[in-house]
Amino acid sequence: MRAAAEFRFPKLGRAPQVVAFVLVLGLVGAMAIEPTRQLLDQRTRISSMAGELQEVQEGNLQLQAQIERLNNDDYIEQRARAQIGLVRPGETTYVVMPPSGQEQAAAEKKHQRKVVAEPPPPPSFMESVVHFIFGF
Repeated sequence: MRAAAEFRFPKLGRAPQVVAFVLVLGLVGAMAIEPTRQLLDQRTRISSMAGELQEVQEGNLQLQAQIERLNNDDYIEQRARAQIGLVRPGETTYVVMPPSGQEQAAAEKKHQRKVVAEPPPPPSFMESVVHFIFGF
């Protein structure tokens, strides 16, 4: 038994311990790269999906407001009067017709003014320089 108790591992020194530590550290780092990349990708997806969710919620609010407006009796009456021309019993309706072609031509002739051509604006400084140098 004494022979087994006297057996000792040889001392290797610091260099092999440092190499072993660096290898273990490299292995742990390599194993952590993929989960870290997946985590960052998931965070990006979550933020983009949160933006999409916000847009959908805003759209839903707008649609809800439109539904409430369409169910409003005053709005329904306004649309019926404007688009279909419905009136309540006892109301008098008036239809305003556009002027005929002859009446419109006479009105335009009456309101025509002489158009005086305005002189062109003076050239800018750069246009004057280009004209002076190149003769354009």
